[in-house]
Amino acid sequence: MDYRSDVRDGRLVVSISGMLTFDDHEAFRRVVSEIADCQEAAVELSLATTKMIDSAGIGMLLLAKDKAAKSGKFLCLSGVKGHVAKVVELSKIDQLIPVE
Repeated sequence: MDYRSDVRDGRLVVSISGMLTFDDHEAFRRVVSEIADCQEAAVELSLATTKMIDSAGIGMLLLAKDKAAKSGKFLCLSGVKGHVAKVVELSKIDQLIPVE
């Protein structure tokens, strides 16, 4: 997993590329910290360049949502397509995290 974060239209946008798997849990902690520390009230996790996500990756997205909620922030997913869209659909994570 690689990620890049920047502020666009008043929201923190974190773009995650590559694969989001159990092996990425240490790196994903930095993403969660950025979510907690940002000044913006809205956070978008862009999965447009994410090629694959496993069940641990779904867990990490839920962790990010929980941290955002505890920090008073709104979190959503964007760019969900291909394999990632199938995993999101099957896991029903879209019922917990809005998908734009």
